[in-house]
Amino acid sequence: MPVGADGDSAAGSDGAPRTTDDGAAPVVAGFFSGCGGLDLGFERAGFDVALGSDQWEPAAETYRRNFPDVEFVEEDVRELDAPAIRESVERAGYDPGGIDVVIGGPPCQGFSRLNNEQIELDEMEKDRRNTLFEEFLRVVSVLEPQLVLMENVRDLINRQTSDDRYVKDLIVDEFAAHGYKCEYRVLEAEQYGVPQKRRRIFFMGTDRDVPIRFPEPTTPEGSWRTAGEALADATDDLPNMTYANTQEKTLERIRHVPPGGYYRDLPDRLKTKKYRCDCEDTDTCPHEPEIVKRYGTYLRRLDPEEPSLTVSTNVFIHPSEDRYLTPREMARLQTFPDEFAFEGTKTDVMKQIGNAVPVRLGEELAHQIREYFPEVRDASPADPDVYEQQSLTDLA
Repeated sequence: MPVGADGDSAAGSDGAPRTTDDGAAPVVAGFFSGCGGLDLGFERAGFDVALGSDQWEPAAETYRRNFPDVEFVEEDVRELDAPAIRESVERAGYDPGGIDVVIGGPPCQGFSRLNNEQIELDEMEKDRRNTLFEEFLRVVSVLEPQLVLMENVRDLINRQTSDDRYVKDLIVDEFAAHGYKCEYRVLEAEQYGVPQKRRRIFFMGTDRDVPIRFPEPTTPEGSWRTAGEALADATDDLPNMTYANTQEKTLERIRHVPPGGYYRDLPDRLKTKKYRCDCEDTDTCPHEPEIVKRYGTYLRRLDPEEPSLTVSTNVFIHPSEDRYLTPREMARLQTFPDEFAFEGTKTDVMKQIGNAVPVRLGEELAHQIREYFPEVRDASPADPDVYEQQSLTDLA
């Protein structure tokens, strides 16, 4: 059973599900939890984590290992009807009416900058990654929490449908349709003590007549935590400290990449070359192969004096050693504690780490939301129909 702020289990002495009261820690349920970065941030901020959920098995295994007392639902959320959602909360030892906050990050790849700038309306309906926020809000409507936090990729703020509506505004409308006024903001992780330049959009909604507040930055520029600081004391005995078996040719390239540099900084002799002609026999071909251009994080070495670039499934080069980072080191850039162990193959682990909300950023958001309690439980209902959405498009 989850443990409350007073040390008691989530169920009462008579075995009945516990309902929240003004003296108890607020209760949070997570959906699209992944490995649990956002959930861990809320746990650290003093919330009772009642429930986690994700349909991807490696992430589910990681979550269960690190949250052994939290009920985990390994299901496709689209397959969970209202009774199943309530039953999951009851299995966790909580009253379904006692969930204070619902959090989650519906899959977001359909909104990434690698896709077209405009999304056809019918294509939005076809791509499950673009409409899972509706499923997330369906779960919210079942549990009726006072507050909701949803995370997505920063590029969503620029996305428009073919009839020139912003997707972010469609999401705000969807919140309102479920009875929640909503604001959104792009947060920069490095401003909250995370050693990584990572931008994500967060939607915060409430069904109560209270102002929506996002956390103010805690770390001014010039005091940002650097990649060098985050990686300084990593040791081989840490979980997921698995080194890559790198070929000599790649190692030679790595040795030529300066701190903060990448593939572009290699001498031409070490860059990838490719024949662009139509000649079938390259031995007799009169043409010279052309250098292939590479972008982004390919052969990117971190600058030890700066925060890391955005962590994804592409592994960075260590700032001072001629090797790729280990999964543990990538997890440190996401502010996971060293005792948080990841399950699955190395590819699975890297995907879990890259998709997660940085724990420290999640914790700052949770602290801000924690300030609403217990008063928000007795606040008057909100009227989202007359609520004027604050536009933050200037952050794009």
